[in-house]
Parts: sequence; C-alpha cells; structure tokens
Amino acid sequence: MMPECFSAAFAGEIEFSPLAGDTLVTTTVARDRRQADLRRIMADGLYGEIPPPPDHMSVSRHDILGEQAKRLRIEMTVADRRFAVDAALWLPKSISGPVPLICGLDFVGPVGIMTSTDFPIDASARISPRPKYGAPDKLLTKTLRGTSAYRWPVGMMLDAGYAVLVSCYGSWVPDDAEDWKSHGLYPLLGCTEAAPTGAISLWSWALQRLVDVAEICAEIDSSDTVVAGHSRLGKAALWAAANDPRIKAVFANQSGCSGAAPVAHPVGETLALMAERFPHWTIPSSHSAPEMPFDQHHLLSLIAPRALYLAGAQADLWSDPLGSFAALQNAASFWQTDRPQDWFWPPAQETWQSCEQVQNGSLGYHLRPGEHDLLPYDWRQFLEFLATIN
Repeated sequence: MMPECFSAAFAGEIEFSPLAGDTLVTTTVARDRRQADLRRIMADGLYGEIPPPPDHMSVSRHDILGEQAKRLRIEMTVADRRFAVDAALWLPKSISGPVPLICGLDFVGPVGIMTSTDFPIDASARISPRPKYGAPDKLLTKTLRGTSAYRWPVGMMLDAGYAVLVSCYGSWVPDDAEDWKSHGLYPLLGCTEAAPTGAISLWSWALQRLVDVAEICAEIDSSDTVVAGHSRLGKAALWAAANDPRIKAVFANQSGCSGAAPVAHPVGETLALMAERFPHWTIPSSHSAPEMPFDQHHLLSLIAPRALYLAGAQADLWSDPLGSFAALQNAASFWQTDRPQDWFWPPAQETWQSCEQVQNGSLGYHLRPGEHDLLPYDWRQFLEFLATIN
C-alpha cells in the first residue's frame, strides 16, 4: 500500500526552491562554472571543505591466511603527524591487464567481509553499534567477523571483472560525536574550529585516498574507479565524487538526509534530527541554520557528466526513496549538455509500484521491496547498470 506521506510526491508536488544563479545549464563551460559555485556553497553551508591530500602516502601489501584478499597497510604523513590504516584488496583470479575498481568504506570493514582471524581488528575504530552481533559499544570485536559479507558480495564483483577495495570507516574517523576528533583524520590533518569540517567530509577524504591507492596499484585501471556507500557512507560517496573528478561512477544506496534526499520533500530524517543525533557529521553552523540555501539535487548535479546510481527500499521511509528519485530527476539537466535529448522518467507512483530499474544514460535508480540495508540484489542491479555505460 502507498504511504499517505507520499501522496504529495505522487501528485508531482515536490517543489525545489531555486538557488540564486540556478538557470538551465546548456554548455559544458557553464556547467563547470556552476558546479564550482555549488561545490563552494555546499562546503560552506553543510559539509565543510575536504582537506588537501597528505604530504606523503605509502602502501604495503600483506597476505591474509585463508583469503584471496591482500591486506593493505596505508601510511600517511601530514607535516610531522603520522597515521596508518588497513584496507583489503581483492583482485580477479585471472587478469591480463589493469582492471576497473569498486572501492568503498564499510561499517565493519574487511573484518566484516572475511572470516579469517588473520586480518587484524582495529582497537581504535569506533563504529555504529552492532548489539545483535555482540558488539554494542561502538567497538570492532571478533564477533563481527563475516557479518557484513552480504553487503559486499565480493565474488559477484570479481566475476564482473572488478577489483574490490574496502576499509572500515570508523578506523579513519571514529563515528562518535565525543571521540571523532581524538583519533584518525581530524588530528592527522590538523583540523580546527577555525576552518570547520564534518565527518562526512573526512570520510570523503578517506575515499579519495582509496582512489590514490588505485593510481599506484599496477593491476588496477585507475581511470575506471567506482566509489560506493550505504546510508551515511552513501552521503560520503556522493560528496567524494562531487569533489574528485577521478571517480568515474558512484553508487549511493539509501543515502537519505544530506545525501540524495531533498529538504523539499520532508519525509524521514531531517537535517535537524540528524544534527541532534550525529552532530559530528556536518559543520556546526548547519545545525542551527533555519533554511539551507540549496538542496540535495545540487549535490547530485556536481557529479555530472560522470555516472550516478541511486537506490532505495520501499520500507525505508527514513531515507526518503521517492524524494531521492525526484532529486535525481531535477539534477538531470546537468547531464543533458553531453546528451541533449528528452529523457523518460516514469511517474513516481509507477516506480513505487513496479520496483523496476530506471536508467537514462549515465543516471540510474532502482527501488526494491524491503528495509534499510545493502543487499546482493542492489549490487546486481548496479553492476548491470555499469555494464551498459562501459
């Protein structure tokens, strides 16, 4: 049954407030100029700037007992400060040349994808609690090994010809409003209140370092790099892609508020609720702002002309799947400078009822039955989308 709160959306009543300077972008030069303006406006108003790259970064590889993956030890230096973090890299078994890459941050990281006890548990990481797995206190524990493998069906991606690179988001930036400044990127990068940034921007910085890894790994075609993320990590994937043209495609699954879900469609989580529960995700000035001078279709437009794929679930009203679909439609004009033709967008009610995949050129979307999660089905749909644009 259609939720009553979506009746306005089905009637076509989502109205995106225009931002000063919003005009139909008809040339790539005008698009690039507008994107530069929007990037600054969104950094100043919500996310904070993504800091510059480290002064130095090195990567070492280590075998993992019983696993096809390699453990990567990523070491970074900024001024006289040092930080090291782990990631895992899977490569297809038979490759004749550089292969494309899917990379991302996961809530548990490689520990959650593999069962081998040879991959170390980061005692400094702070993650979203996992009480049903025996980890209620934001700590990585041995009971979490293998619990998120279904969210990263590595075998499916390898079969599709992709390498896979994953790290734990809580190792880079503790997902804790009290501790996020004490470990990881905030102290490494010398962040201060004078130039505030939020955890979403710092997780985006982490994703950019995974792209750096792709550039120095001979087996990977760094020109064909995909970033992916679920929920708050979908927010980070979008913001990373918005700021890094090296990223060829982005998959944001159920990214919600400050991701793909627009303020113009007040369903589910709001900026005020997010700031109350997770004040470290965005900059302090955004917490009390009565009204943002932009909306999330502006974020999506920053990814043009590269590939953008969104996904939602019918029972996940908190992340507002239909509002996200509307934001994608509204941002599409930024892609039409490269593909100037009329695109077909099915009515929202039809999308809700059919749960069919929608694709227009380099833009894609699917809605599935179910709740807030990242499933092998979502990956299958996304991989099918990637196959059409490559």
